[in-house]
Order: sequence, then structure tokens, then C-alpha cells
Amino acid sequence: MKRLIGWMRKNPMVDILFTARGNELPCMLTEPLWGIPYNLYVPFASMYMVALGVGPLQIGVTQTVFLLSQVIFAILSGVLTDKLGRRWCTLIFDTLSWSVPALLWACAQSYEWFLVAAVFNGAWRVTENSWYLLFIEDSAEDRLVRLFSVTHIAGLIAGFISPLAFGFVQRYGLVPTMRVLYAITFVMMTAKFVILHIYCKETRIGLRRKQECRHVSILRHLWDSRRVFVDMLRNKRIMMAIGLIACYMTMRNTLETFWPLLVTERLQIPEENLSIFATIKSLIMLASYFVIVPHVNADKFKHPMLLALGLMIAQHVITMLLPPGAYALVVVGAVMEAVALSLLSPLTTTLQTMAIPPEERARMQGFFFTICLFVTSPFGMIAGALSDLNRVLPMVLSLALLGGCILFTLLLHRDTIKIDQAAAAA
Repeated sequence: MKRLIGWMRKNPMVDILFTARGNELPCMLTEPLWGIPYNLYVPFASMYMVALGVGPLQIGVTQTVFLLSQVIFAILSGVLTDKLGRRWCTLIFDTLSWSVPALLWACAQSYEWFLVAAVFNGAWRVTENSWYLLFIEDSAEDRLVRLFSVTHIAGLIAGFISPLAFGFVQRYGLVPTMRVLYAITFVMMTAKFVILHIYCKETRIGLRRKQECRHVSILRHLWDSRRVFVDMLRNKRIMMAIGLIACYMTMRNTLETFWPLLVTERLQIPEENLSIFATIKSLIMLASYFVIVPHVNADKFKHPMLLALGLMIAQHVITMLLPPGAYALVVVGAVMEAVALSLLSPLTTTLQTMAIPPEERARMQGFFFTICLFVTSPFGMIAGALSDLNRVLPMVLSLALLGGCILFTLLLHRDTIKIDQAAAAA
């Protein structure tokens, strides 16, 4: 047994579980309690709404309310994280943003239930900030890529559970199955939030910021944050990181939404068979996290980032030039995309973390997410309009966004070299 453990620990992705310290281990180990129920219900969420009599327009309104709720909570997230502390803020707003909506969805009878749930669900933007800081704030920067990779691995493994829901829906019907799944979601996610709260401790910076904000009201703290926002806008490195993340997020959303439309029309693939390509991508990403990602160093991000972006460009070109019946090329493109995303997901998150000063990370990160939301939200409509004209055009837009990712990567690399040279001179 010791030999087996010793052999497994030779892989840095496995070894990080054994060397995890502070909040790292509870944050990583509890993540499947969120990922498993989420992946079970999310493929059927829209169909469940339709089955309960919610129309397409009402679904659209619900999504708009969900987006507005996210924007508001993203603005408040930094202030709330500093005021309440990373640990308590995560417990409170995880419960409000996931446990409460899960109960509402499980008991839903009409459109209004989903509307109220959307308002609560948008509060996940607060815990996106507080959980993130709880997880990595006391960790060394050279561990960040692997830490973020482990959380992505947990999400991938949870994704393999999703086919179970299809069997339950076929056997018991959509509405009864979804009510049970949402009830399971409430139990598992609430358990995750409580366990995480018990086994985590407040971070060093979190304790200091909580003490500093003790006698400052939330509204006053928010008003004082205008200085932090201005400092962000003046910080070239942060703005370059925002540009990179915004381009990356928009590219992924465009690809995930419009790639199936293009492929099914070109190759006449039945929609239910698209899950085969999704499974291939998940398996390749999982392998890549263990084989390729451990050799990536965040301090030398330029080459892995450009490699990943080059693979994504190649995948886009293959997809745009697909001849009828070229199933093998779709598989090749799926493999390229999987390897690229396994590098891009942890690297972009790490670069975002490294760009923001630690002392104001909570408030700056809240504004960071808010700016990204404002920048990316119009592109859904733009890509939809382009798709109506020609199914290939969203891929052209996505290619342009990849060009933006390359530009911001090179700018960040140049800025990093300047900072290193200045530090060496000092």
C-alpha cells in the first residue's frame, strides 16, 4: 500500500492532496458535494421549466433577472467578503445562492417560483469571490495552477455522473425526477457548506480586513470602494488580465453555445450523440490534467498559454472547414480543445489572482467580475445574430476573441518581464 501511495505521489496533481495545508484540503475535498448534484440537474433545468408551463419569453426574463442579480451581487461581493470575513461570507451566501433556490426549484409550481429563485441564485457571485479567497489566500503562488487544476478535475469527475439523470427521467418522468434531484441538491450542497465552514479557518488577510471593517457600514465601505475601482482602472496589469479573462470567457461561451449547431448541420449528427464528443473531451481533459498540467509553471506562462491558444485556433479552423461526414476531424478537434482548455482554465485563473494586489483582493476581485460580466454579456446576442446569418460566423467571432487572448497574454508577459527586471535592479 505504501508503495502504491508513493508511486501515486510522484504525480504532482496527486501529491498536492497529500501536501495540502490550511483551507486547501477541505475546499478541494468538499467540491464534489456541489458538482455532483449540479451536473445531475442542469441538463434538464430548461425542460423542467417548460414542463411546468413556463414559456420561452418567461424563461428569457428569468435569465435576464438572473444576470442582473449577478451584476448587483458581484459589485457587493468584495465589500461583503471583507465585512463578514471569507469563512462566514461563504457559508451565508452559499446557502442563500444554492440551498434556497434548490428548495424553490424542488417545490416550484409556476413562473414566479423560478423568478424568485433566479434572484437568490445570482448571489453565487459573492461566494465566487469569498470561496476563492478562502481557498488560495494563504497559499503560495507556485501552488496555484495545481490547486485550481484539482478543482477542475473534481468538476470533470462530477460531470461523468450526469448520464444517470437521463435514465431516471426516462423511467420516472421529467417533473418527478427533477423534484427529487433538486431535493438531493439541497441536502448535498447544504452539507458541503456546513462541512466547509467547520473545517476551514479565516485567512490571515481576511482576519485583518474584517477587523478594519468592523465599525464601517456596508454602504460606507462600498462608497469608499470607489478609490479601489479607480486604482484598478489605472493599473495596466489588472486591465490586461481583465481583457484576457473577458476574451476567454466570451470565446468559451460562444463555442459551447454555437459549436453544436454548426456540427449537427454540417454532419447531420443527432443531437443526443453530441454527448459522445463531450465525453471524449472530458476524458482527454482529465488525462491532460495529470500528464501535461503538472509541468506548467505560472511564472513562465507565455509558452503554455500560446500553445493552448494555438490548439484552440486549430480546432476552430477544423470546425469551420468540416466537410460532410468527417467524423474523425470532429474527434481531432475535440481532443485539441480538451488539451487547450486543461491548460487555459487553471492558467487564466492563476494570472487573474497574480495580477491583483493581495490586500485589496476581495474588493478588486468583485469589480473584476463585474467588469467581465458587462463586457461579455452583449456577445451572446451578437453571436446569436451572426448565427442566424451563417452558422460559421460565431466561430469567426470566437477566432477574433482568441486573437485578443494572444494579444493580452503577450502584454502580460512583457509586463512580467519589466516587473522582474525592476525587482532584480532593486
